[in-house]
Amino acid sequence: MYSITQDDVFAVYQRLKDKYNLVMTRTSLLDEGFTIDCPIIVGKNHGQTIWLYACEDMFVMDVLDEARTMSTHWHPYDVDSAVDDIVEFMNGKSDYFK
Repeated sequence: MYSITQDDVFAVYQRLKDKYNLVMTRTSLLDEGFTIDCPIIVGKNHGQTIWLYACEDMFVMDVLDEARTMSTHWHPYDVDSAVDDIVEFMNGKSDYFK
């Protein structure tokens, strides 16, 4: 169904890095309890954090509140969808937690 690779994470970053304050790092360098080591895009806005990484041939997109007490996650289908989701977040979308 999916065929997302780490190269797709880099492609998303390349499309957005000059427009938004995003960081490309590795999950192993974050103190967030990840059990995998892979590239991850991190963005912060309006007291929330967004993460995008690839795992098992899928994108994984997480949004967490500042206190890390609420989160949500989904799987964008492709690079364009992941770009759109990050753009919405960075442009102010914040109603992830219902």
